[in-house]
Amino acid sequence: MDNEHHDTARAATIDALSLAARSETDKTIQAEKWRELWREVLPLERWYFIKDDSEEVSPIFLKDGDTILLPVFTDVERAINYAKDFGGKDRVYGSAPGGMITATEELEKSGVSLVVFNPHEEPFAVTPATLKQLAEGYSTSGEGQIVGGSVQLPESEVDALAYFARTHVDDIKAKSALWITTLLLDSWYFVPQGEGEHVQPFAVVGEGGAHILGFTQAKRAAEYAALRGLGQLDAVIEMTPQEAVSAFTATGSKAVSIQFDPQHGSFHTGIKQLPAMLKIAEQVAADQRKDQDDND
Repeated sequence: MDNEHHDTARAATIDALSLAARSETDKTIQAEKWRELWREVLPLERWYFIKDDSEEVSPIFLKDGDTILLPVFTDVERAINYAKDFGGKDRVYGSAPGGMITATEELEKSGVSLVVFNPHEEPFAVTPATLKQLAEGYSTSGEGQIVGGSVQLPESEVDALAYFARTHVDDIKAKSALWITTLLLDSWYFVPQGEGEHVQPFAVVGEGGAHILGFTQAKRAAEYAALRGLGQLDAVIEMTPQEAVSAFTATGSKAVSIQFDPQHGSFHTGIKQLPAMLKIAEQVAADQRKDQDDND
């Protein structure tokens, strides 16, 4: 209840600051209100998006005339409410702000003119370039850090590899290192959905199929379930990478993609690519064992 009260109070604060910043006529006061607003929004642990119809876990873009907009939400309830016209609440997903901020150049290349926060309520908008400048100013000023940002210390080796791969999109070796490490983990973890014999990993379902959400740590799956309002989990689904790849590529499977650690490193690939990727990772592991044996 305390967390729920805190979230409600924070949402009200963001709305009040957005309204004040947009309606204030005194430029000095207005600038201060904008500053206060971004000091509430930038350090949030998650921003929320609505998934599009593609096979990847990517957000919807909207059009206002010739202007392309990216809707972003500062809490999950707003996103769920907005998603009613875009496939429902299962399309909602959260991501650390740093992930999107790091990708501002890609957003601009995609034609996105404005990032619009909390549309239909007390909206406020900013260009991708300005958003990046605001985030960099917030971090370099010493006021705080952006969750998932490039200056954030990674929690695991996979996180570090994911951040590096995201900021070096043309580096094939960086992406390969990330996936080899992920595919050689002892276990992958999933949020369970369904009951009894019908329990299966939680997925965002779109017209193209099911987009699986996977986690490199059990606690991350549990945290995501709590974040999505799925309750406190007694247990999560645990599978070896081999078991998971076999299950997701089996005849009748509707899985089309898998995204890992959406609140942390956040990286994804198509299911069809997984068997070949797993084979490469296993060969790398075998070669490493052989080299070690030869050196002993």
